[in-house]
Amino acid sequence: MRARVSTYLAFFAAPKLWLLVFFILPMMAMLLYSFWRVIDYQIVADFTLRNYQKIGGSLYVGVFLSTIKLSIYVTVLSLLIGYPVAYFLARKVRRFKMTLLLLVILPLWTSYLVRTYAWMLILGTQGVVNQALMGLGLITQPQTWLLYSDFAVTIALVHIYMPYLILPLYAVLEKIDPSLLEAAWDLGGGRIRTFLSVILPLSLPGIASGCLFVFIPSMGAFVTPELLGGTRSIMIGSIIAQQFGVAFEYPFGSALALVLMGIIFATAAICLRYGKPRGAV
Repeated sequence: MRARVSTYLAFFAAPKLWLLVFFILPMMAMLLYSFWRVIDYQIVADFTLRNYQKIGGSLYVGVFLSTIKLSIYVTVLSLLIGYPVAYFLARKVRRFKMTLLLLVILPLWTSYLVRTYAWMLILGTQGVVNQALMGLGLITQPQTWLLYSDFAVTIALVHIYMPYLILPLYAVLEKIDPSLLEAAWDLGGGRIRTFLSVILPLSLPGIASGCLFVFIPSMGAFVTPELLGGTRSIMIGSIIAQQFGVAFEYPFGSALALVLMGIIFATAAICLRYGKPRGAV
């Protein structure tokens, strides 16, 4: 019995140690830093709420709101595009299913930075989109708004994070019992009614998980907004990165990061609360 208990403790010791060292301790350090301040480029352990009061200003509130708005756009677009793809793979494809799944995963094998630079080439003034529109005679000169805008950031983030929505959604849709669909059809439900009454409610866990997998990294994105957004699309991730990497404002950067995490945790709680099939406990 003692040997079994020792084995059990040893088995769970490693993940607990990992969680302690790489999550709990850094979070505690950030929490402490957020109440300190910087004087002459030196971090002073002087308790103050100035960092959080600064976040309450209109500038940073506006950046948080714009970040939330853009992340919601990315999540909704990913869901609108990804749901039909996941449904097709799970319910309609019989042959070449693994090949098509591999094509969904394939972009993840390419560097995040490379995919971001690719969109710079696609949306730039000499890029594929502008050249195609000019070739078709739809425009007479390159459109500069395609790049360095919320549009460019949104499109790139949808492309980058959509596989993270498709995969959990596919896993949920594939496990739906076909007998439930047959019962719905026997009771007179058409395709649309069966989808709305059976498939969609049962796929809510996949929708919630997939949306979180898109929304969370979109909220913290800073490389893509820096490269594709320029000065016209500033997200909170970029400001946090600047506080740590340029301004040496670790306390203020920590406060911004904690507020961002609070928003993410609240969103996750809402998604997990309502992302359950009807009747689930």
